[in-house]
Order: sequence, then C-alpha cells, then structure tokens
Amino acid sequence: MISSRTLAFRLEQEGPLNDRLKPHDQLSQLNVLVQLEHPMTYPIVRQQVTAGALILSGGCFDITTGDMFAYERTNRSCEVIDRAMADRMIARLAARVR
Repeated sequence: MISSRTLAFRLEQEGPLNDRLKPHDQLSQLNVLVQLEHPMTYPIVRQQVTAGALILSGGCFDITTGDMFAYERTNRSCEVIDRAMADRMIARLAARVR
C-alpha cells in the first residue's frame, strides 16, 4: 500500500492527471495510476500485458457528481465515461478479440 505522503510527493514531482481538480481528487486519480503500476512489478503480469493476454484498467468515481472516470494511458488522464468514451472502450476491446 502506498502512503499518502508518497502520493503527495509524486503529485508534486509529476504533476496532476487533471489540474482542474481539487488536490484531494488529484491524489485520488494518481492513486489509480499507482495501483495500475504495482501489478506490473510482477514478471508474470508484465509478460501477459506485453503479450496482449491481459489488460489492466483503472477507474474512479466522483461521489459528489456520480461521474465515473476511466484512466486513459494514451494521454495520462482520467476521463469521464460518457457515451463516446464507452463506445471507444468497447471498440478497443472488440478489436482485441478479433
């Protein structure tokens, strides 16, 4: 488990995923990223991800708005899962199955 101090240090060093968010929400989103990084420290997980046999994904929930967010590696951000985002996610998964 990563400490809040470690997360705060990373936030300070790397910057937020979304600088429009309040600091506690920035930490929450960065925590999602860190939790995705951790399994990659295991060789079997890294091998399976590299081979395309395993997909790691992360998300968060904003309790005040009810919005769901998905982490997007391509632009290092957490994006609201709206209809367009859901369609992109489904298309990516469908492409992998073919």
